[in-house]
Formats: sequence, structure tokens, C-alpha cells
Amino acid sequence: MHKQIGAILLVAGTCIGSGMIALPMVLAKLGLIPSVLLMISVWFIMYHTSLVNIELNLQAGDGLSLGALGRCYSGKVAELIGTLCLKVLSYSLLAVFIYGGSSIIEELIISKMGMQYSLSNIATCYALVAIALLLLPIKFIDYFNRFLFIGLLVVLAILLTGLAITIDWTNLPLFSEHSSNLSAWAALIPIVFTSFGFQVIFHTLTNYCNKNVKMLKNAFLWGSLIPTVIYIVWTCSILSAVYQDNPQFYNQMVTGKAEVGELIQVLSGIAKWQSVQLLVWWISLLAIATSVLGVGVGLCDSLKKILLKKVSHNGIRNLLSSIMTILPAYLVVIYIPNAFITVLGFAGMILAVIAVLLPVYLFWQIKGRELFYPELKRNFLIKLSTNVAIAVILCEIFNML
Repeated sequence: MHKQIGAILLVAGTCIGSGMIALPMVLAKLGLIPSVLLMISVWFIMYHTSLVNIELNLQAGDGLSLGALGRCYSGKVAELIGTLCLKVLSYSLLAVFIYGGSSIIEELIISKMGMQYSLSNIATCYALVAIALLLLPIKFIDYFNRFLFIGLLVVLAILLTGLAITIDWTNLPLFSEHSSNLSAWAALIPIVFTSFGFQVIFHTLTNYCNKNVKMLKNAFLWGSLIPTVIYIVWTCSILSAVYQDNPQFYNQMVTGKAEVGELIQVLSGIAKWQSVQLLVWWISLLAIATSVLGVGVGLCDSLKKILLKKVSHNGIRNLLSSIMTILPAYLVVIYIPNAFITVLGFAGMILAVIAVLLPVYLFWQIKGRELFYPELKRNFLIKLSTNVAIAVILCEIFNML
């Protein structure tokens, strides 16, 4: 039972992160009702394709990275695509988390302490702490992640109670004038898609759950559903509060001119209780910290396997893996300013490949075998997921033009 809870929280913790901050910023363009419908739709696609990924791992008889699964079921080309895309996605997400966390800490130091520190210095400290945490054994990371995630839920409940007092429930931004604008949908769909990304942790959890079919299904069902509910409640509350209290900043979000640290600063100002103002900062940091651990563990685990034959000393191998996990993402933060939303959109395009397109292609290679999850026999859901993934890629290509 303890392992089941840990697995659920690892999935949820990996999923929740940048989405807590990014979703209100981008979904302001649609309004509440289209936003809720979009988030539920993306969750359904992501949960269904998670079963495809678990099926591939179970059929292989071991928790394998996407690249290894590609080699197992198809060959070297699929292995190369899977390995490359998974690494690019992981580093993109880590860059987003480090940038977002550092930006929030920068605004917190300025507003609460009146001191000025550069984003690069804060990001350096953030990266060093992340490297240190990844050196811990998976069991300790699991327990630390549970602590962070439970803390996140408690803080979220208190915060939403505080914000609810400020909201006039008869005056809500249910629809936006941009909700019928196709270019607005194209801009935000890859970002929403990325906010439901937990695919980097499949192989790690398959082994962690001892390839238990039911436990894995429950882990990804509840582990993805919990963030969806949190995203919906959080986004609706934030958009409603900002819409009523600070229309000028709400318009900045609608036009895509808002920064991540600025949103947290505005929310802190809206909160009427002094204690709730601090909770706004804490919930943002906790959300991003759980994602750094979730994504970092999956990437670090795959790098350890690569270094296994080249570095014999276990301690040195672990240190090198942790540094190789965080350093490239840290460099992106240092040399690409204002990268939060830009990198999230790009990550959505990569996620469409590794979460849906490549796993579905590999799944067709095992046709005829007895499936662990019989619901995967419904071909129309597989085709629907594939079409959604293609749409995400086309949206991001349109955004880049």
C-alpha cells in the first residue's frame, strides 16, 4: 500500500510543476469553460497513452527507457528517435523548472527582503540543490517527494480558501473574446499538453512497482487525475481572482506579455491574509520542486545505465549522472532569457512524439500478443490519440513560423 501511494505521488509530482504557473498564464486567452474542457480532454489522452507505455514495458519484461523499447520492438532507428526525443524533453522540462523556480525566488527576495540578486546566481544555487537531491537513493527521493507533494496539497487547500473570499462568483471570465481564435488555441495547446507530461518516469516506476499490472495502472490513473483536478481548481480560482482584482494584468496574460514571477507577485497582492500571501510563494516553489525531482529521477536513472560500463565507481557514476542531468538545463536558463513559455511550447511538440506517436508505433509491433490491459484493443482511441499528437506538433510548428 505504501509503495502504491508513493508511485501515485511520484506520477502526480512529476506532472504538477510548471503547469501550476503556466496554465493560468496561457488559458486566460480562452476563459474558464473552454479551459476546463481542454484540460479534461488532454488528461484523457495522456492517461490512455500511459497504458500503451506501461504495456510496452510489461511486454518487454523490464522497465526500459523509450529508446531501449524502440530497439526491442523495432530497431536502431526507433531507438535513436526515442532516446533523442526523451533526452530533449527531459532537459527542456528541467530548464523550465529551474527558470520558473529561480524567477519565483528572485521575485520573493525582492518583494519580501528588498534585496536584489541576479537570476543567474539564484539559478546556480537552485541547480546545485537539485544535483544534491538527485544523489539520494530512489527510496529517499520517493519519501522526500511524498513530503513535498503532501505539503503542496495542504498549502493549496489553504491558499484557495483565502482566494475564494476575494472572488465574486457572479462575475467570472467564463469565455474570452479570443476563445474562437484558432491562432490562440494553436499557441496554448502545446503548453497545456506539456503540463500533463509524466512520461519520463515510466521505466523507473515499472521497476519500482515490481511490474505489478494493477499497481501501475492505479499509479498512472490517480497520479494523472489528481493533477488534473488540481489544475482545474487552481486555474479557475487564479483566473477569476486576477480578472476581478487586477484587470490590467489579466489583459497582459491574455496578450501573452506576463512573466512567471509577475503572476506570483500579483497573486500575493490579491490574497487578503498575510499568511496566505506567503503561501502563494510556497505553493509555486513546491509545485516546481516536485517536478524537478520527478523528471530528474527518470533522466538521471537512464544516464546511470549509460555510464554503467564506462564508470565502475558507484559514487562517481552517481555524481556524474546528477551533474549531466542538471547542467545542460541550467545552461539553457543562463543563456536563453525569458525561456519559460517558449521552452514549454517546444517541449509539447517533443512530448507528442514520445508520449503518443512513437509508443503507438511500437504498440502496433506487438499486435497479436495477449495484452495486460484489454482496453487497448479499442483501436479508435489509439487513432484519436495519434491525431491529437499530430495536431499538437502542427500547432507548435505554426507558432514557430
